[in-house]
Amino acid sequence: MSSLRMLFVDDEPSIRLTLPEILRLHGHEVEVASTVAEALAAISGRKFDVLISDLNIGNAGDGFTVVSAMRRTQAQCITLILTGYPGFETALQAIRSQVDDYLVKPTQIDQLVDTIERKLKERTPHRPAPVKRVSRILKESQQIVVDRAVASLSERRKIAKDRLYDGMPELFRALIAFGNPSIEQKTFAEGATYGVLRREQGSSIDDLFNEFRTLERVAYEVVQENLLATDVSNLVPDLRAFNDHVQNVLNHAVCALLEKPMAA
Repeated sequence: MSSLRMLFVDDEPSIRLTLPEILRLHGHEVEVASTVAEALAAISGRKFDVLISDLNIGNAGDGFTVVSAMRRTQAQCITLILTGYPGFETALQAIRSQVDDYLVKPTQIDQLVDTIERKLKERTPHRPAPVKRVSRILKESQQIVVDRAVASLSERRKIAKDRLYDGMPELFRALIAFGNPSIEQKTFAEGATYGVLRREQGSSIDDLFNEFRTLERVAYEVVQENLLATDVSNLVPDLRAFNDHVQNVLNHAVCALLEKPMAA
């Protein structure tokens, strides 16, 4: 294998000191980054043949941000993800669909070199996938979000899933209808309906907050898993609008649960 220019990204000092040096001994030029910001600066300033990035750089899933930047600007570059969680099947499914390959830590150097050689032989330019706004990603993933939220809540609170499913799909549809003033009042009404339902079921205010927080958390996880297909130029404002809308719908649900009228 001829000499390659590689970008290695990992926030663990011990790994940054070992793997890049071994790759250099194999004749490759390796630039090292320890943060997403350093990686993005390198990608914007230099050309690379191979990107090797940890999945979690500081924050969970940060590796997707680095891969996304590389794919958008250097389509020929081979992208590999390192992960320490081989049993996290949901994440691995996302990784398989969005990068050239993944390797499980601790990584064997022979396996890494073999993977790079194999991917170089198969290399074709990545065609940029059509990007989607956050609202569309969440709309397409409604059932996934509700199923995961219900499973999480059922496990933590030790209550039947059927009870949690009651009203939750309708609530989540209201939560993801942010940025649409024409149906804003309808979504607030849906929040109030949900609050009445939970009151009739004997839920507490803490239960209600927990359900909203869980839906929001799972929604963020789904967006992160689809980061390479996300319109990153609108990611921050979209997430901010989503969060604001969740809080507004929650306010109506809380007032309904407590049987208090909303302030004008």
